[in-house]
Amino acid sequence: MRILLIVHGYPPASCGGTETYVAALAGALSRQPGVEVSVLAREGDPLRPELAVRHERRGSIDLHLVNNTFQVCESFEESYTNPRLAAAADAIVDRVRPDVVHVQHLTCLSTQIVAHCRRREIPVVMTLNDYWYICHRGQLIDRDGHRCDGPGDGGCARCIPAAALAPAAAWRAARGLRLRAAPGVRTALSLAQGAAQVLLGEGRSRAASLQRSRQMRDLCRQADLVLAPSRTLEDAYRRFGVDRLEWIDQGIDLPPADERTARGHEPALRVAFAGSLMLSKGPHVLLDALDRLPPGAVTVDLFGSVAPYHGDERYAHALSARLGDARIRHLGPVPHHAMPALLARVDLLVVPSVWIENAPFVIREAFAAGVPVVASRLGGMADMVRDGVDGLLFEPGDAASLAAQLRRALEEPDLLPRLRAGIGPVFSIDDDARQLVERYRGLRAGAGASGAPTADPRSSGPPALAAVVLNYRTPDQTWLAVRSLQTSSIAPRVIVVDNGSADGSEPHLRDRLPGVEVLQTGSNGGFSAGCNTGIRSALAWGADAVLLVNSDVVLPPETIGQLTDALAGDPRIGLAAPVILSRAEPDVIASAGMIFSARTGRMRHRAAGQRLAALGDAGVHRVDAVSGCAVLVRRQVFERIGLLDDACFFSFEDVDFCLRARTNGFDTVCVAGAVAYHEGGRTMGKRSPRRVYYGVRNHLRVAGRSAPLGPAAAALRGAMIVMLNVAYVLRSPDVPLAGGLASVGRGAVDHLRGRYGA
Repeated sequence: MRILLIVHGYPPASCGGTETYVAALAGALSRQPGVEVSVLAREGDPLRPELAVRHERRGSIDLHLVNNTFQVCESFEESYTNPRLAAAADAIVDRVRPDVVHVQHLTCLSTQIVAHCRRREIPVVMTLNDYWYICHRGQLIDRDGHRCDGPGDGGCARCIPAAALAPAAAWRAARGLRLRAAPGVRTALSLAQGAAQVLLGEGRSRAASLQRSRQMRDLCRQADLVLAPSRTLEDAYRRFGVDRLEWIDQGIDLPPADERTARGHEPALRVAFAGSLMLSKGPHVLLDALDRLPPGAVTVDLFGSVAPYHGDERYAHALSARLGDARIRHLGPVPHHAMPALLARVDLLVVPSVWIENAPFVIREAFAAGVPVVASRLGGMADMVRDGVDGLLFEPGDAASLAAQLRRALEEPDLLPRLRAGIGPVFSIDDDARQLVERYRGLRAGAGASGAPTADPRSSGPPALAAVVLNYRTPDQTWLAVRSLQTSSIAPRVIVVDNGSADGSEPHLRDRLPGVEVLQTGSNGGFSAGCNTGIRSALAWGADAVLLVNSDVVLPPETIGQLTDALAGDPRIGLAAPVILSRAEPDVIASAGMIFSARTGRMRHRAAGQRLAALGDAGVHRVDAVSGCAVLVRRQVFERIGLLDDACFFSFEDVDFCLRARTNGFDTVCVAGAVAYHEGGRTMGKRSPRRVYYGVRNHLRVAGRSAPLGPAAAALRGAMIVMLNVAYVLRSPDVPLAGGLASVGRGAVDHLRGRYGA
């Protein structure tokens, strides 16, 4: 049985409680007979390419790490449901081919991963390790550090800044400022965000919160089994609307017996705190309590690093100023394997969290080391610590109450031995793995014997089709394209995207195309970005396939049906395109698909310039790529590889998309019996040197992305691509010679500089 664990981080780079538990669980599961374990985790390395995936073998565990530093996040929604990140994870799922997927945490990943697994009929288990599905901050702590009950029916208004709901361009600009700006500029940016909150009001923030809550409830309901490791979490999620829940205990690696008894004989009471030194964890409560105790009576060991709380560094600065006290030893972050030995030297572990902790891993670590726990009388902490039996409880956030409990340990000689003796048997990680394997097997028995990807269950009925038509200052042509779609034998839902035309196109199209969804991008982000706006809308609507149509394309009534038949006839086909004919010469082929050589970078259109009769009228031909002016794309392709590459802006985005689809197991075909009539050159003009510029630059980009080569081979391929484009300029009557050659040079230089987009 193949198990895939999904978590937001993995040791040693990320050593929180959930990450540490998952690493231990992965090892324990791999020790179970007949079980193979893989882990999909996020890493945040600014020196590696965004969304790059790397694989490591850690003992018996296959670890797959997706790099996410949020450089592709351009909206609040994309901070938790990101199609491009989901596509990277999708490829890992297909590589592992798991029998069961166990989601431990999805923050910094994408919630779409669950739906993608369900479409493959892979059983999904979810463990609720905190409140992140309820609260985007994860801990039910508001921006002022106060506990709250979550969004409720009215949503959260204050905790989602209005700046987080800004357009994608504003996200990109703000990200650039944060990365490169001086501190004064960053401070000004923060003030501007605060002003935006006041000016824009709370309505948009509340709406975004409610939308997130709906998606998260749906996400939890998609799982086959939802596990809660504490009664507090179980109750909270039932109130949130998640009904199918099971309580489950979590295990821990047990240290050697001698490390559970090897205590020193220091005169002072020695207490420890373990965790991030941040507001929600409450280390300040412990330090305030220390100030209330007799000098020299208590020492404090702090295991963990000072950390900002959701970007707010004020608490971190204030706490750092207190760490020079002689009674305090700040030992920094401690790896999991070193904790038993360090805990063996202390008398008590203090867990002073002011948030409603769920089932703190550090309490399990303390009990495994034979150390009593003093914890806030709150949430999962109170669930785990039995007051007066294996630990003590105090009022949350109350330093005086904590100091009183520590004073008892100083004044009652028999208290610590009694609490140590009260610590019961600790549930081991191997016992945990055994109980989970039984649950996995039960799910597999209900799902069938094979974990292979299966067809989308919606495929039993007629497919839901959407067509995206991109308009840029060609409203009359766009109207004609839409009318050809509406009169097709299979009429799709039509979405028109006006790509920031600013010439009156949008109201003109709304008036002439009643009932058609017309979207406005606000600015010209290029062909890819404009199409992506429509694709997102189509996928959100529930489209099984999306037809991309240029505004200067006309489709005969039967074409869409022929393309859908091609997709239905072979699940390996991800993209199907018609033969592209010239509207000026309707019997002359412009493209019957493309042939692309990754080694040389040469790209050619099949049968270009030939008469249609020479091609024949039957057959589905597999090709390397097809023109994006008319192509039907299966939904699963977008879910697995993401959308079109915005960086291209114009040209070669279709080749790039087809090549990425092929890498991820999808074929691209040209359907010989289907045709589309394309005028070409309407947006930029056939004689514009800009066409040459984008063509050279993006040709070089796509070739490099499709097949990385060594430095010498890559340089040779690049030179061949440049020369091919020079030859095109020299031979083409449509391109001015001087401007065309200058554009070739500028496109090559900008590629070398990494300058893309507009």
